[in-house]
Amino acid sequence: MVKTTVQTRRPKWLAPAAGCMKINVDAAISKNMSVAAVAHDQSGKFLGASGVVLEGITNAKTAEAIACREGLALASDLYLQSFRLASDSANVIRSIGEEGMGPYGQVVKEVRARARDFIYVDFAHESRSSNIDAHNLAKSMISFVTGRHVWLLDPPDSVCISYDQLNQ
Repeated sequence: MVKTTVQTRRPKWLAPAAGCMKINVDAAISKNMSVAAVAHDQSGKFLGASGVVLEGITNAKTAEAIACREGLALASDLYLQSFRLASDSANVIRSIGEEGMGPYGQVVKEVRARARDFIYVDFAHESRSSNIDAHNLAKSMISFVTGRHVWLLDPPDSVCISYDQLNQ
């Protein structure tokens, strides 16, 4: 089952529904494009992070759609089956829930197909203020070498913060 939700304003990290994990995704564009995904459990505990650095992509919506694809790859790496995937791109989240094909339609088509591999995926739009880790990781990865990078045991240095501290 695939669900889409558009959330317009929340100033802090939002916990997922009971029994679900949460993956925040974001993208950054400079001379390279980087996307990042960061997974937490319901209490905000770090589960894993990943990112991809690519060359030649300059369209922000395409980059955000690729970030959603990377979020699904991280979910697969972590063997998650029920989770919320949150992005700060309302247009991309809407595109995943609709049948239309935009300039990044092929990536959205792949996201929809990959989402069927899981029991439950809730694609949600959330503001950047509730997407801090993924945003910081994407920005920091701009200078990384091209390719995919994964952190499964410990969060990347000075990027992932404790959501327990944020929500107090």
